[in-house]
Amino acid sequence: MKGRKPKDLALKLLTGNPGNRQLGSSDAAPFISAPLDKPDWLDAYASKEWDRLVSTLAPILSPASAGMVLIAVDAFSEWMRAVALIEKEGETYTTVNVHGQEMVRPRPEVVMRSSARKAYFQALSELGASPVAHTRVHKLPDHQTELPGIARLLG
Repeated sequence: MKGRKPKDLALKLLTGNPGNRQLGSSDAAPFISAPLDKPDWLDAYASKEWDRLVSTLAPILSPASAGMVLIAVDAFSEWMRAVALIEKEGETYTTVNVHGQEMVRPRPEVVMRSSARKAYFQALSELGASPVAHTRVHKLPDHQTELPGIARLLG
């Protein structure tokens, strides 16, 4: 999403309201969602994380969220597999160059762990799994059954 990330209401209250603008309500209920079906091809790490995320984020997930949940659990699985390999093999390995000198190098899994962790964090932020992201999730009006203007667009 573009622009500065909005502050959580609690943080706004702590820092004050110098512009005397109306503050949003933290009591706003998330929109009504539908359950997501877990794919059967997920590995053990991804399957366990799917169950945890879907149960935790159930109030803010909709069927349109399934792709982002898949990205999050795949990144989590990749992260955990890299962590397991690093714990087993260590963060570095030693090689010998053509001159007979030993060189200590970082394992490729260290970079994989870092990129998977970053992808997981970004996916969670997109899903609204952080206090700041919660400010971007709003309840849809009760009478709204379709997107505004969609009939005109498809008409």
